[in-house]
Amino acid sequence: MLLLRRLLRNRRGQISLPSLFVLPSLFLFVYLIFETAKLSREKIRHQFALDSAAFIEMTNYSDFLNRSAYVNGAFPQRIFYEGFYNTCIEKKNNTGGDCGAAGDRLYEILYKNGAFPRSSSTAPDASLDNQSSWSIVFGGTGAAKNTNPPSVDPKLELLTMQDALDYWLSWDDAQDIYKLYVQIYQLLGSVEDAQWSVFKRLTQSHNFFRKSYWLNTNDPIGDAYSGSAYFNRSFRPQPYCIEEIMIYGNKPTNNAFQPYQIWAPNSPISMPNTIQGCSPAGLFQIMSIPDSDLSDLRSRKGNGGGPGYPIVQHWKAPGNYFNVDFNREADCRDAPRGRPCVHATIGAIDTTAVGGLWPNPTPKFQSRLSP
Repeated sequence: MLLLRRLLRNRRGQISLPSLFVLPSLFLFVYLIFETAKLSREKIRHQFALDSAAFIEMTNYSDFLNRSAYVNGAFPQRIFYEGFYNTCIEKKNNTGGDCGAAGDRLYEILYKNGAFPRSSSTAPDASLDNQSSWSIVFGGTGAAKNTNPPSVDPKLELLTMQDALDYWLSWDDAQDIYKLYVQIYQLLGSVEDAQWSVFKRLTQSHNFFRKSYWLNTNDPIGDAYSGSAYFNRSFRPQPYCIEEIMIYGNKPTNNAFQPYQIWAPNSPISMPNTIQGCSPAGLFQIMSIPDSDLSDLRSRKGNGGGPGYPIVQHWKAPGNYFNVDFNREADCRDAPRGRPCVHATIGAIDTTAVGGLWPNPTPKFQSRLSP
């Protein structure tokens, strides 16, 4: 019994030898978990910052496209409907005049002459909210404008000689209609010019992207330039204008055999410049953008990416207990070796898949973020 106690007493120190290896390994494992969590946290934080910055930046694009689509189609349709739909012009053959025939409405006469766009598939006052695509186009002699890019005749015959021959359209009324038309499109042109100017100021240096990224990461604001540079793609809205307008009307005479005379200006009336960027300058009609630029915003990229612009943002990994330089070891896709990065794809998606800015101006663009 005494011998057994001596043997057990001699073995008490044997646990110390394994503990010299186990305990340090355990501490190293704890440090490894801590450093891994710290690195993951930084990666998640920078990914969130990139997603937020890219979405905010792309919102400027989708907002501009939606607002321009309203100016292209819904606004002129509503304005001309409210102003001219119930204005009736009496025919010289003593028919019409009570808006019983569509051709007697000034609204229809101007539409036939290609003066403004409207929906051709529904009644003029029908709601567009339930339509997937707003088929708002120019009619009659203005049908050539319904392409992208639009083919805009530099001269518009707002009221034609045939209109003056067919209707009791006085010269005074013709001048009033002309003045109101110019005022309407001057207003639309100034609205679109303001929208385009604001968009350029907001996106020229991508301040929204850089400041949003800085606020969410506290990294130097200059670091965000690597991500914002991916927005420097072709986005080329182009306004189209008319240079001249011609009108015709009737002036009364003292001749019983010819009680009226067709009257018109000696030459077409030159239009004021209403928006910057029109070549030649003139009265605003349409804001358009190349199909290739819109396609770049909503087409899917390679490697299973989502639709839109692929964005890559570099970030600086923090130091760690093991002195591993992740900034040197990282191998970032689409970028030279040496900095970790996060990725996102952001696009302005036209949910109708049919409409757009022009033709069929449908203000249903949405910013959509993909991994």
